[in-house]
Amino acid sequence: MTLRATKMERTRDLIAETALTLFQEQGYADTTVEQIAAAAEVGARTVYRYYPTKEALVFGLYARMLDTARQELRALPDDTSVPDLLRAVLDSIVRSHLDKPDQMLAAFALAQQTRSVMAYLTHLLFTWRQELVHDVAARLDGRSADLVAGLAVEQTATVFTLAFRKWADGGGRSDLRKLTYTTLKLLHSDAVPLPSLRR
Repeated sequence: MTLRATKMERTRDLIAETALTLFQEQGYADTTVEQIAAAAEVGARTVYRYYPTKEALVFGLYARMLDTARQELRALPDDTSVPDLLRAVLDSIVRSHLDKPDQMLAAFALAQQTRSVMAYLTHLLFTWRQELVHDVAARLDGRSADLVAGLAVEQTATVFTLAFRKWADGGGRSDLRKLTYTTLKLLHSDAVPLPSLRR
């Protein structure tokens, strides 16, 4: 990464972290982009360059986390098995949440409180999952590659979603890593019922 790219990344993260702090202190609706820019010591135009909407500011760090997970998957060798690809994605997401737990919890809380923020999160996750399906399908053979990749990605995402909700409901006090991999083990067991194939 070049020095310029590193500086841009730091500025982007600073703006997102500053925005989250102000949203928590003042409320989402009562915080302006101009206030965020002033607190981050940048111009309002700089904020808009990185984040075109206030909703995007809430999930600036989260969006980068998703992008990092996808980049790490794509960097894995071509002969990496799909289960190992999915585990790498899961590991990356858990690691990112543990790196910035307070920010992740704050963003999720804001989404629960504000409809437009929740809508943004829903769209962000939907788009990311579709991109991930494309990446996984490219590693699979067969006519049903897209369908298999879709099921695989949705299962992986659901494992983390369930673990995250339990973690967030407890205020982040429990072990997110343990919750995630306990949920994954449960999925691998015979304890999770599937719809019957009987017609």
